[in-house]
Amino acid sequence: MLGAGLGIASLSSMMGGQSFADVEKKGKYVIVITHGGNGPNRALFGLLVAQTAADKGWGKVHVWMTLDGADLVNKKKRDRIESPIYKKFRNALEIMKRIKGKGGWFGVCPPCAEYFGATGSDKYD
Repeated sequence: MLGAGLGIASLSSMMGGQSFADVEKKGKYVIVITHGGNGPNRALFGLLVAQTAADKGWGKVHVWMTLDGADLVNKKKRDRIESPIYKKFRNALEIMKRIKGKGGWFGVCPPCAEYFGATGSDKYD
């Protein structure tokens, strides 16, 4: 419940609302994404929470993708993963580029990536 509350507070802050809490010290944020093309709303919500933390300069942002979330590292799929709810933020690829541009780090479960066909040159770097 706390995680959802912090995620919603972060997203509302990104969309122009006031921040949930003042962040005095830079922290470390690990966002775990377990959905991909099968659940684009959930996948993009996780990416948007990561983008908010990176944009606000709250600290180091690490995105870990596992289970169906490994779908996001497949170069053949990631630019087609869009959410009807978060459409104005673009697709998964665009959000991931913005996170990486702010120093964000991405990791993926190796067996999950292999299962979703993200191996070799088909895997997002």
